[in-house]
Amino acid sequence: MLNGDEKLNILQKIFWILINFIRNFDFKKIDKTYWKNLNLNDQDLENSIHKINFLSSPSRVCCDLFWYNLPWGKISNVLGDNVNAIEVGCGTGRYGNLLGDLIKNFNYLGCDINKKKIWDTRTKPNIKFKVINSDHIYDELKQKNFLFTQSAVEHFENDFLFFKNIQTFIKSTKKPFLQIHLLPSTFCLWKYLTHGYRQYSTSKISELYNTFWKNEFFIAFSLGGKNCNIQHIVDITIPMITKRTDYRTKSPKNYKARLKNSISKDLKILNPKRASFYALFIFSNLNKEKNFKNDIF
Repeated sequence: MLNGDEKLNILQKIFWILINFIRNFDFKKIDKTYWKNLNLNDQDLENSIHKINFLSSPSRVCCDLFWYNLPWGKISNVLGDNVNAIEVGCGTGRYGNLLGDLIKNFNYLGCDINKKKIWDTRTKPNIKFKVINSDHIYDELKQKNFLFTQSAVEHFENDFLFFKNIQTFIKSTKKPFLQIHLLPSTFCLWKYLTHGYRQYSTSKISELYNTFWKNEFFIAFSLGGKNCNIQHIVDITIPMITKRTDYRTKSPKNYKARLKNSISKDLKILNPKRASFYALFIFSNLNKEKNFKNDIF
């Protein structure tokens, strides 16, 4: 399987794009029972300016809005007010620091296939790192009750094996366990071009749901949409291809204003097939699942 992160020649790049383009065809109807948008209004976006870097890509800003606006107090309560997290494909460990600021009694293990220099400065008593492949995380799940990935699973060659190992562990424990996975939509093919192994269609997410999560508490969040995607192509992708300065550097104030407007418009329409990114929220071993959705969301 070709990995877009590797140094591919021009023919390999064309083949990679063509294979992903064909694989991303998605004609199935959406099961709207588990799809939703973030519950944010324009004032919420305005309040987020000081928390989130609005000069990031539209997809990254939408992802950060998701993390910042989850009801962590209620989630932590379900997990026994002691969150023991593992992030797989953690990169620099940025999200370990971010969630450490949002969640009380938070312990974090960041795992990645390669060690990053910044790990040494980010290591704390409750923040640790380990070099490990995503295929071999089963033994790391002991004593954990929260596993998450951010823009990582598309870089795992064996994504189904990864999810299977997690579910095997979950079946072995009766304690509540939370998974959150943020995945690139099919439109990311045109925004990022050769990047990782794949993107995820709504049909692919449905396949994952039916294979692994049908009996779990499951919500699929559609992040961003048509307006965010167009802005990314115009402001970032085209300048990258033409080797020009992208709009974030050229006119940062205008970029941020337009991005808030793009996100605001996309929040008003639920259309997962046009999403910029997806966030999958999966809670297992819940005793009061019927009331949980109303309590949390």
